[in-house]
Amino acid sequence: MSKVVRFSILMLFIFMAGCSSISKYDDNEAAAIVKGQEITIGELRFLYPDDTALDYLDWAIRVELVKQKVEEMGLDISDKLSEERDGGWFGELPPANTKDEGGKQIRKFAESQAQKLDMKPEEFQREYAKKIEEQHAYMVTYLENKVGLAEFDDEKGMEEFVINIRF
Repeated sequence: MSKVVRFSILMLFIFMAGCSSISKYDDNEAAAIVKGQEITIGELRFLYPDDTALDYLDWAIRVELVKQKVEEMGLDISDKLSEERDGGWFGELPPANTKDEGGKQIRKFAESQAQKLDMKPEEFQREYAKKIEEQHAYMVTYLENKVGLAEFDDEKGMEEFVINIRF
């Protein structure tokens, strides 16, 4: 299939999705197809509230492109993942009586998403943290490969890092 046809189909999906509430679509429907890999409505609904999920479609496409590029390059992301694979500290839901405003927002989001997805808030937070951690691992691995690692312990290493950044 030509690139023009694929791009047209992708734009049609984006346009259709942008004109309607995401919750009206089946979770298994494709929101986008990136080099043959589907990003489903369900994946967007899991990561984002329904009223803003489509605002993140462009980001989801970029993350998928980076993931595919990292895999094509044969790079290993395992050193960027926590050993527990439960999302580490981010996989833990803040207590209901937390005084921390950030903790309150995390808990509110987890409770809302869990209710929508018929999950327990603790279960949602663990799964959400895993997905975010994996996205982060792909992005960091890609950037480290393109930009290089820096020695941030000394000023000279930081200067070399800044010099090697190419956009």
